[in-house]
Amino acid sequence: MIRIREAGTEDGPALVRLFQETPMRAGTAFVLDRGPDFNALLRLRGRFRTFIASRGSQVIGAVTAIWHEGRDGDRMLVVGEIADLRVAPGARGGPVAARLLATAREAFAATRTDWVLCLIGERNRDAQRLVVGKAGFPPLRLVARYASAHFPAYHLPLATPRNGVQVRPAESTDASLLADLVAELSPRRSFRPTLPFPWPDPTAQHRGWIASGPDGQPRGALMVWEGMAVRRIRVVRYGAADQLLRGVMAVAALVGVSPALPAPGDALQLWASRWFGVLDADVHTARALMRHALRAAAIAGQHILQLNIAQDDPLFSTLPHVPHTLYWTAVYACPFGEAVGTTLQDGQRMGFADLALV
Repeated sequence: MIRIREAGTEDGPALVRLFQETPMRAGTAFVLDRGPDFNALLRLRGRFRTFIASRGSQVIGAVTAIWHEGRDGDRMLVVGEIADLRVAPGARGGPVAARLLATAREAFAATRTDWVLCLIGERNRDAQRLVVGKAGFPPLRLVARYASAHFPAYHLPLATPRNGVQVRPAESTDASLLADLVAELSPRRSFRPTLPFPWPDPTAQHRGWIASGPDGQPRGALMVWEGMAVRRIRVVRYGAADQLLRGVMAVAALVGVSPALPAPGDALQLWASRWFGVLDADVHTARALMRHALRAAAIAGQHILQLNIAQDDPLFSTLPHVPHTLYWTAVYACPFGEAVGTTLQDGQRMGFADLALV
């Protein structure tokens, strides 16, 4: 008999084991190691409730409902997100996933939730079939696509700045400067959070770089986050594209340019972007910021700089033409509760995705 209930603190170790036993596949197969505190990552994302499916004493599935405030123009929304859907290999093909999703829907219905969204890797066909108009949800529609571009960190001398672009590390005194850049350069997307990242960061997990023009005025910034304290990405098996990247980095490691990618079973050291903005999407400014971040990542022993960016963001075309792999994530969403019947306006840019915190 399958039982669905809300997870308690005592369920943390069982949830950690479930995640370690259910690889995700995006070409390369990996697991998210959320030990020792399973909820530490969730606390960074907003209010949440996690539900588990069990058979006897064994946890065989889980899902999390997350709530956070977002903006839609000048209007504030409560956005619900379906996250962390996992079903143990031996329980797949049955009712577990549908029952977990139905429980998440009931949780959204019990509070004021204006929209519900979920992020699904585009190679995760099973999840796409489950969440699009299933378990009592209105049909969720594709509203945006995001790329996670994985660039190998490399340690090379920095080139002479082009067009007078100068880059420096962000300092603790740059809070107001960064706030102004975020306000000016962030795409006006629905669901975007009120505060994309803390600065200065008391946990020291964020770091960033600010670019200025010849006149000394700021022209952009790149902010990244190191999540090893709350989750580790453990490689199970490399896919073909990452096998090629692994070979390139192994050669680079021999000459001290780049760290070698970890062996299967080990954790990937990764800095993931939380925010990237450049005035006029200037390619020289964007690439100068990336060069500084890649060099700093290599010096810090990181394997990868993960640049998260929307497909329709002008900065997507500024990605440098160096070896990297792309992982695509689709954002599905639907109006919920009293917002049912809401339609998307022409030209509305929907779907904020904070892929660093996944």
